[in-house]
Amino acid sequence: MSSALERRLQRSLGRLPQPTREATRRARTAALATLPEQELARGLGLAFAGVAIVVALGIGAASLAATGNLHVQLGREQPRLKPAPTHLQVPSGTNGIAVVAGGKLWLATRLGLRIEGMAVSAAELSPRALYAAAGVGTALVALAPGRRAWTHATGGRVTAIAWSPDGLKIAYVVRRRGQFQLRLIEGDGDHDRLLDRNVAAVKPSWRSDSLAVAYLGGGGGKAKVYDLGADRSRSFATSSCGGRARAVAYAPGAHRLALAGTRGLVVISRWSGQPSCVPFDHRAGTTSLTWLSDSRLVTSDNPLAGTHSRSTLHGYGWRPRRGLVGDARSFTRVRLLAGTASPRGRRVALAVRVTRGVVRVYLTAPPASDGQLQLGRPTFRVTTTAARVTISWR
Repeated sequence: MSSALERRLQRSLGRLPQPTREATRRARTAALATLPEQELARGLGLAFAGVAIVVALGIGAASLAATGNLHVQLGREQPRLKPAPTHLQVPSGTNGIAVVAGGKLWLATRLGLRIEGMAVSAAELSPRALYAAAGVGTALVALAPGRRAWTHATGGRVTAIAWSPDGLKIAYVVRRRGQFQLRLIEGDGDHDRLLDRNVAAVKPSWRSDSLAVAYLGGGGGKAKVYDLGADRSRSFATSSCGGRARAVAYAPGAHRLALAGTRGLVVISRWSGQPSCVPFDHRAGTTSLTWLSDSRLVTSDNPLAGTHSRSTLHGYGWRPRRGLVGDARSFTRVRLLAGTASPRGRRVALAVRVTRGVVRVYLTAPPASDGQLQLGRPTFRVTTTAARVTISWR
């Protein structure tokens, strides 16, 4: 560079406004942060840091004068991450997925049924995602692509819905006269009847033959099963093993019932036999219980108030002779609000709260070892402060 050009450059830089002390401090911090620790320890990075500060301040002074901010960027520019989508897409190899968050429904099916932000109190996809049932106001509504199949007045707000595996029946929980009732209606909207007049507002679970439905009784946290053939119910207390029951789930192809409590997980294979139980290592609030197959199941658990554990995705195995065993778990710093398995049990859909007002849905592999839960890129994002989220995946 010629001496004349150097003098012109110095005069131009001299006319730029001088940075403030705060701007100088920020630039110095940014420059030092780029140096390897060993260079800083030997003191070799000080000269480089000084040059970086001069360059950053000199080049950035014009933007500082124009905007009042100093922008310093050292090193290669990081690629911007794509924002999480706000429209649901049907996951590959499946028929449909539905998410209820903050009292609104997002839904997409392979047959073309799509709903975005519809006000509902609960929702569930039918087998193969041919229909969707939703609580709308004080009615239970069945939806199909391009039309409303039927509407049934429930006399109260529907809080949970479960289609039977054969698609011919719907068990639902509705709030009436200050209590939650378990009711049964046929898949075409006819022959509604009462099964239990005092239950918990928790989603029921159907046995694989569609002849029995499991649910939680009201008041005591007991698991109950209503047998449609015998037209009666039986109950099971989990207080001595798993603690107060919070969720129930039948295995997809076996007469095997899992109960998640505050202190452990219970599996009942025969009502006359001894149940199998695995205690939690801390008191947990289970937000989901789902079977991956007839011999493996997963729970998503958050620590209860007063405990210091992290949210956990637990995996369990069941063997005829060994019973129930805990075989894997993954930890995460975010709160797990809901979860369910894919139709073939190869993936798990998880709804997590990443910030106070944002919930994201991830499709991830089941837990394989003790370690950090790898969520990857979210498949859906919704803005809500509500803690109640449900997912239906067919």
